[in-house]
Amino acid sequence: MKNLPIKILLTIFILSVLFITSDVSAQSGDVDLSGGLVTNHQNYFYKDPNKAFLQAFFPGLLIHGYGHFYADDQLTGDVLLTGEVLSLISVGCGILIQSNTNTFSGGILGDPLNAGTVGTNMIWGGVAAFTLLWVVDMAHAPTAASDYNAEHGLKPIAYMDRDAPVVALAYRF
Repeated sequence: MKNLPIKILLTIFILSVLFITSDVSAQSGDVDLSGGLVTNHQNYFYKDPNKAFLQAFFPGLLIHGYGHFYADDQLTGDVLLTGEVLSLISVGCGILIQSNTNTFSGGILGDPLNAGTVGTNMIWGGVAAFTLLWVVDMAHAPTAASDYNAEHGLKPIAYMDRDAPVVALAYRF
């Protein structure tokens, strides 16, 4: 019985040493080819604001938020994409109501004339939302790319390589 507290303390000590050793070895396990510890990884790459605009312009017409996804602004990209889906659902429902107003009359839509008006409003509202969200993506994607670059200290630089200008990246550590 006297040895039980000592065994418990010894077990706790050995487990804590193992946990600490695993943390230390995980931190020092990343070495380069010369055997030195690699501490600076470039995980962030320059996002060109002009390319962000172009990404928002064409693929963004079909997939709203594409320019923001390029600029790593996931939240805004998700909001724009969700808005696009909702606007397309609105247009689809409006077209469905317009196809046969008698079927959709009654209830909250009222008579067939009112159902037709609701269908038309849903179509035009969906088209307006679709267009507005596309314009927002194009207008804000370059700013999102610039914000990303500023947040991570990235900027484009030009240097000469074999007498030809090449675009490169600069990163502040």
